[in-house]
Amino acid sequence: MKLLTLALIITLIFTQSCGLLNQAGEYERFVNANFSLLEIEVQEIGGVDLSEITEAEGMDAGEMLSLVGRMFNGNMPAKLNAIVEVENTAGERAAISGLEWRLLMKGTEYANGIVDQEVEVEAYSKKEFPVKAEIDFLSVLQSESLPQILKVVFNINDQEEIKKLDIELKIKPYYKSGSKIKEYPAYITVRP
Repeated sequence: MKLLTLALIITLIFTQSCGLLNQAGEYERFVNANFSLLEIEVQEIGGVDLSEITEAEGMDAGEMLSLVGRMFNGNMPAKLNAIVEVENTAGERAAISGLEWRLLMKGTEYANGIVDQEVEVEAYSKKEFPVKAEIDFLSVLQSESLPQILKVVFNINDQEEIKKLDIELKIKPYYKSGSKIKEYPAYITVRP
């Protein structure tokens, strides 16, 4: 009976150790993958939903007045959705449990947060995942007028606007191992 119990304990420990080693390998493959910032979408600015609006001329007078009021109050909150693409060039699955992120423009951090969900990328494939952020757009474009700010908002993926903003997303992947969290020692910079 003792021998059977000992065999079960050793099997359990070995099984868990293999799982941890596999998870560590998936994590290493993820941090060594290729990353790119595919798109940044401004979903809302100054309380105005932009999901149905594709250009500044599509905004009604009330929405424009709301934005002008926000400008005079000195804040222009914006909700962004950044789409990150991960390309796994390894022959095995890459995965993480989540990641910390920081959004920088012109070298200054404007937002940070955590994506607390698993991201898996199969061997030799690509996967996209979103990073949602909230920033004060006026702090980014302090010297700009409302028409200039709206030009940036509606053309944020335009190469000229991207160069102007110098957008970068820094990510720090992690994986959970029991009650412990193993983080990558540095941030990985992701650019458009």
